[in-house]
Amino acid sequence: MNNVFDFKRFGNYFLYDLRNAKNNYGLSLLILGCLPIAIFLVVQLFSLIFTQQVTTIGMVPKYVQIGVVAFVTTLGAGAKIYGHLTEKKAGSNFLMLPASTLEKWLSMSLVVCIAVPLVLFGLQIASDALMSLIFPTAYGARVYELIPLQQAKDSMAEVGISFNFAGYMFVEWCESILLFTLGAIVFKKSKIAKTILCLLGFSFLLSTIMMIIIGFDGVNVYFNWLEHYDTVTGAVQAANWTMNISFIVTLGLILGGMYYRIRTLKH
Repeated sequence: MNNVFDFKRFGNYFLYDLRNAKNNYGLSLLILGCLPIAIFLVVQLFSLIFTQQVTTIGMVPKYVQIGVVAFVTTLGAGAKIYGHLTEKKAGSNFLMLPASTLEKWLSMSLVVCIAVPLVLFGLQIASDALMSLIFPTAYGARVYELIPLQQAKDSMAEVGISFNFAGYMFVEWCESILLFTLGAIVFKKSKIAKTILCLLGFSFLLSTIMMIIIGFDGVNVYFNWLEHYDTVTGAVQAANWTMNISFIVTLGLILGGMYYRIRTLKH
């Protein structure tokens, strides 16, 4: 049997990893996914108590709850699902599982980057649609509506701006949740707080180094370079290339750090 990667072995381990994620974070995902229902019920309860009438929920609170849900999940999912690996007993059991380092690393990445958001936003979309269907006046329009996004995309396309919003949001999700998952398997205590502190320290250090190397003139050179493009489309494409390179480097470093940590995990 291949000691690096075996499809059958990986499949069995991935199913085990999904069950582990459900046991450790399933309830939290259910609560976060059904938050539109909870918010609607709480708002209407207080409205009936203080005004004796049903109130209409605007779009702003709905967008705010999406941001809060995404923020809470990216910070906490990795710690709840894999944070126990830094404990002696759990870490030893993890090392004894019949899977290679590559398979464990790939499974961990797929769980937090694919499985968690699929369940979370699947529940969010279902809850949002259910409330809008049952209470069309009080709850109002669905917040998970693709038509406004498509209209915005078409409007930008008319002036030569092409932007993959879905792809951008997915990569941002992966960067955030993978970073805190890395912190969860590195730090034994205060995982989220220490990850944030390290992120702030690294950002400050990187900004300082960049300013020393290129200075403010280098920033001006970059924007002047963008201005040399004859069309808006060309400038946007150049900016997109810069953003894509940044994403690739960042994801590569985080994923590389996760692989190294899993490989060197010892108890």
